[in-house]
Amino acid sequence: MKRTFMSTCVAILLGGGGHAIAGETGDRAGDPLHSEMEIARLPVSYAWAVDGKDIDEIMDLFADDAVYDLSAYGYANVVGRAAIRELFTRSVFRAEQCSFSSISNVRVKIQGSRATGSDYFVHIGYNDRKLGESTRHYVEGQHFYEFVRLAGKWKISRMVGRPTFQAVEKFAPESLMHCGQRS
Repeated sequence: MKRTFMSTCVAILLGGGGHAIAGETGDRAGDPLHSEMEIARLPVSYAWAVDGKDIDEIMDLFADDAVYDLSAYGYANVVGRAAIRELFTRSVFRAEQCSFSSISNVRVKIQGSRATGSDYFVHIGYNDRKLGESTRHYVEGQHFYEFVRLAGKWKISRMVGRPTFQAVEKFAPESLMHCGQRS
């Protein structure tokens, strides 16, 4: 068990995203440690998908009837994947030229096929349309989650973002070395 736990941790840290690791066998759906690791992967996958403006990846993370609460940022709560998709494609993705997000200290508590959790986040957005060119918008705070296991897969059923601190600064345009480029 210890070796599997460490292998899973390494895979997640190195971007394995919870995929099977060489030497793993069998269905691990009932294993609480495996469920905890699968759930902890969801917020990290969310951050990468937001920064990559990958709407399909974001949609794959949410349950069909998920609640997405960004009221702390001035957005109305949205319910359901179609409404979440619309929020991202019409507002969130268009707000910033690019962004870089970091998720840490993911905490998970599992209760059968449901779970709750939270994390700390740092989000840095560049050239926010509301803030103008050559601006960097820095936000740190916490996300709070509810998760549900559906058809053998964990999904986000509720997500709430709560900023703790934010700041905006101007920067020299040549300081931004790349924005939204993937390798």
